[in-house]
Amino acid sequence: MPLENHKKEKILLIYPPITFLENGKTGHFYCMNPPLGLAYIAAVLDRAGYEVEIIDAKLERLSIDDILKKVSGFNPRIIGISSSTPDFFITKSLAKAIKSLGDYTVVIGGPHVSALPEETMETGCFDYGLIDEGEDTILELVDAICDGKEAGTCNIMGVVFREGSRIVKTPRRPYIKDLDTIPFPAWRLLSDISRYEYKFYKYLPKAPIITSRGCPYQCTFCDRSVFGSKVRMRSIGNILDEVEMLVKDYGVREIEIVDDLFTVNRERVMEFCSKLMSRRLKIAWLCMGRVNCVTPEMLRIMKKAGCWHINYGIESGNQKILDSIKKDITLEVAEKAVSWTKRVKIRTQGFFLVGLPGDDEKSMRETIDFSKRLSLDRVAFCITQPFPGSELYKTALARGEIRKDVGYHYYDNDNFHKELPYVPRGLTAETLVKCRNRFYREFYMRPSFVINQIFSYREFRAFPRRIRAFMKSIF
Repeated sequence: MPLENHKKEKILLIYPPITFLENGKTGHFYCMNPPLGLAYIAAVLDRAGYEVEIIDAKLERLSIDDILKKVSGFNPRIIGISSSTPDFFITKSLAKAIKSLGDYTVVIGGPHVSALPEETMETGCFDYGLIDEGEDTILELVDAICDGKEAGTCNIMGVVFREGSRIVKTPRRPYIKDLDTIPFPAWRLLSDISRYEYKFYKYLPKAPIITSRGCPYQCTFCDRSVFGSKVRMRSIGNILDEVEMLVKDYGVREIEIVDDLFTVNRERVMEFCSKLMSRRLKIAWLCMGRVNCVTPEMLRIMKKAGCWHINYGIESGNQKILDSIKKDITLEVAEKAVSWTKRVKIRTQGFFLVGLPGDDEKSMRETIDFSKRLSLDRVAFCITQPFPGSELYKTALARGEIRKDVGYHYYDNDNFHKELPYVPRGLTAETLVKCRNRFYREFYMRPSFVINQIFSYREFRAFPRRIRAFMKSIF
């Protein structure tokens, strides 16, 4: 535990702004999900007695100048910034601006620094980086800084920092075994939960939760840098206590289970559903699911317990491509899973990737045809980009196929189609963008699909917002 005087120390946590476009203006706002990672970090520091604030610059549509004004007003001892790879371009600019403002200690955490710790620190923008899970590491690091014991940083596991011209990376910290020991995200330090908007939902307010960490599957396009490959699951009681807290304290009416492994353990899902119903919380929910891990019986009880939507990662309509990316599913299994899900009246979305290694126009055509054959309610067609930490990134980098002169910020905003960090052999960026846009039009503009979607919504009051959400998904 920190010393009593630490209660006077201020820690500011920042979720970076929307990625900049080339002309310096902020781009299209593509999501409004609360920064769960920062909220977990804030909860740990808050419990330890530090004065913590969170700035969600995406939600607030803040510019770097706006953030600097807030930094000056709060005057924190330490500033933490969470950054994914697409956010890293703007995160560097923000960190440089903060450093020019005053003598602040700037710490970066998140997927990018976990995947590329040395490369991140070589930018010279950050004092420390957190590798992998940050809850235990941030507390040790903050305690050391506030105690004036920065020299002991080399004894803190899971940290990377600059020591003169040298970059020091300490041994990786063991993953947290018991996830129930981590406090719930500090929702009270985030903006009003009702301000977070979603394109598709049944009820608002809505909140995301995560029930497990780590993934044993070996999909080549996936980055497992932060949580690793060893699965750790929260207890059902701990999960439902969080759900109940969200319902009673924040008026949440819908939750989204965002971890990929929720449906992996059939007995766990059945227990969750049974105990959720016994608490009588009147909550709707949706989740991610793997097509090879659902059964008709499990889906029936999920529907009974309030599940109304499942997102499936299907990726491709070509079996050879699926095998090459180690997805560990078959097209037949995907068809059965979606069919079973629709049979119990749970809505479905399929996620697909175009431009996977080995893809050509024929295989991508098979993907769109397969997505239509599945009769999904929604789809997401994404252009494949190998993020640092993934097997695909390492392979493409070794082959010289990653363009280091093109940042991932191009991929994550309205100008992504002008430049791409990665294009598989035999294809062009222009071809990928045209395929992606054509696939969306083909899927969503089918007369049969439009009619089915209109009449699938029985609540008349919900019809206008459903139409708005539908149009956003196309355009």
